[in-house]
Amino acid sequence: MKKHPELLAPAGSPEAVRAAVCNGADAVYLGFGTFNARRGAKNFTEEQMRDALAYCRKNGVKTNMTVNTLVSDRELPAMLEDVRRMLEAGADALIVQDLGAARAIREHFPSAVLHASTQLTVHSLEGARFAAEQGFSRVVLSRELPMRDIIHITKNAGIETEVFVHGALCMCYSGQCGLSAVIGRRSGNRGLCAQPCRLPYNGKNNYPMSLKDNCLVGYLRELRDAGVASLKIEGRMKRPEYVAVVTGIYASVLREDRMPTKQELDDLRRVFSRDGFTQGYYEGKPGPAMFGMRTETPASELKPLYDRAAKTYRDDKTGQTVPVSFSLTAEADRPLVLTAVSGSDSVTVQGEPPERALRRPASEEDIARSLGKTGGTVFTAEHMDIRLEDGLSIPARTLNALRREALETLEERRTALPPLETGTPPVREPAPARRPFAGYTVQARTMAQIASGMERLPLRTIYLPAREIAAHPERAEEILKAGVELVPVLPRIIWDEEWDAVRQLLETCRNLGCRAALVGNVGQIEPVKCLGYECYGDFGLNAFHSGTLDVLRDCGVTRQTLSFELRFAQIRDMHKPMETELIVGGRLPLMLTENCMMAGRRGGCRRDGHGPCSKGTQYLTDRMGKKFPVFREEHCRNTLYNSQPLALAPSEYLGLGVSYARLILTDEMPQTALQRVRELCDGEMPDYPDATRGLYRRGVE
Repeated sequence: MKKHPELLAPAGSPEAVRAAVCNGADAVYLGFGTFNARRGAKNFTEEQMRDALAYCRKNGVKTNMTVNTLVSDRELPAMLEDVRRMLEAGADALIVQDLGAARAIREHFPSAVLHASTQLTVHSLEGARFAAEQGFSRVVLSRELPMRDIIHITKNAGIETEVFVHGALCMCYSGQCGLSAVIGRRSGNRGLCAQPCRLPYNGKNNYPMSLKDNCLVGYLRELRDAGVASLKIEGRMKRPEYVAVVTGIYASVLREDRMPTKQELDDLRRVFSRDGFTQGYYEGKPGPAMFGMRTETPASELKPLYDRAAKTYRDDKTGQTVPVSFSLTAEADRPLVLTAVSGSDSVTVQGEPPERALRRPASEEDIARSLGKTGGTVFTAEHMDIRLEDGLSIPARTLNALRREALETLEERRTALPPLETGTPPVREPAPARRPFAGYTVQARTMAQIASGMERLPLRTIYLPAREIAAHPERAEEILKAGVELVPVLPRIIWDEEWDAVRQLLETCRNLGCRAALVGNVGQIEPVKCLGYECYGDFGLNAFHSGTLDVLRDCGVTRQTLSFELRFAQIRDMHKPMETELIVGGRLPLMLTENCMMAGRRGGCRRDGHGPCSKGTQYLTDRMGKKFPVFREEHCRNTLYNSQPLALAPSEYLGLGVSYARLILTDEMPQTALQRVRELCDGEMPDYPDATRGLYRRGVE
């Protein structure tokens, strides 16, 4: 039987750390400082963080620290200082989203172990390989992946994989959500998501974006056999009793290699659920059965469960989880020699030579009994090798003293930290902060929106879905002959089994004369380059600071769209080692979902283009009456756009040093689209009713 994967439990507080460790977690993940994706959790002071890491080391539990938010240029020194403190305290790994931050950490702390956060939106084999090339040792896969893709990536990527097995499911692919940021300045990419997706839309009792919690406790054997390295429980915002219950059940099921009992499933439901649980993504069955709202457990049921859970960690009894082996040699006229071994650590201590017995001599059973009394420590005696000369007297107090000395020394050795290795980052030639403005670009959803004559406007680039270009070759050739660059846009999500069709479309576009492609995920960079395309990076790559631009340039990206969560001042101060682009007009894409928002829990989505999405543009209306357009994407994924169009005046962006300014067309009819593009090219602010300047002035928290 294969060794079971690491069970990784959440810890949003010191109490939750103890709850996780005492209930069988192999590792915990926790946040310290500003740069973690659960800034709203209790989190840890520096003293609490150091105590928590020391406690976990003593108990043989790994610690993964979250550094999984986007980092701005000015924040980078503070982030590195937080990382230094974590590593000095003994953090085993860092969970990181920002590519520039990951490179900076590797350069300053070469021995740091990095895990690629699920916020990096890795959902394909090429994405996992990209993470490995960037120095990550593990990648946390997108929650939306079915088992077949998890197996495929784990088997072929050359990097450890981590899979969420329990807890909340975001409606949007992690790392691709701008809803909370744009409507309330609370950015999910910055650790302060306000969860507007859990609110009602299209009526008081309609929740088209609230998913049930994930529960894969019945599939742990499959995940183990697939070679998944780590099984992750979500819940850093949850109370320690929740952590205790969920961790304890998953640890027992893993350890005993069995299915969960009915009582265990009921306990999981009672401690937290949203109309029960779902395995829809894992089984490859998204749909209405995955939607649900919070189910409140009556206090009379919950209190006994919480009380039992609290007892498991209140007295800090960890169940002596660390195995130790003893080897004792007892010979006349020679010192007693006791060796204790735990993992790779070994300690040898000596005592006074034993005397000849006047009455009853010591037996191996007596010695084993004394050495096995490890209570009050984290150790459990697992194996004993006793070499005892006949006829010797060895008092129990002598054996107890040797055992205590050995275990105390062993614990000190286990918890000792090596000095932190630091590096000297290479000196890079600074790139200019301000490049000359090169022109305007437009992105449309359909070829029909590129009205006749638009190609004769002073546009530099037109972005269109690859499928639209391939389906309208004559119009594509007209645009290219007019001297406008025509760039196929790849879907931001492309599962491995979907790549063949995408490659065929890109080959068709290349044969028409397209020379660059717009990618929205790290797993798309290498495949696009291999097809002979120049690679442009879209906003989905989350380019939030200069270091990320450096990484993307080194990976072959030649033009990068900047994050629309940046402020004007941050954009102006960025050094720009390649051409950059800023979205200045149109509706911003805020969510990208695997499940259908149009159908929601009511159902009706046929995933073939003939469900609710076939009836034209659909809208979600919030409690304030704001209408958010929803569009069907490839494979019946959905994109939710902002209710208010973005409109910037040229005076606001022309001095920022960006190369291009982009207008996004979504639900505009062709003539309206032509008018918007003409306004853009004439240097005017697009004339949208109820327009917004987005986050460029306000910024995010």
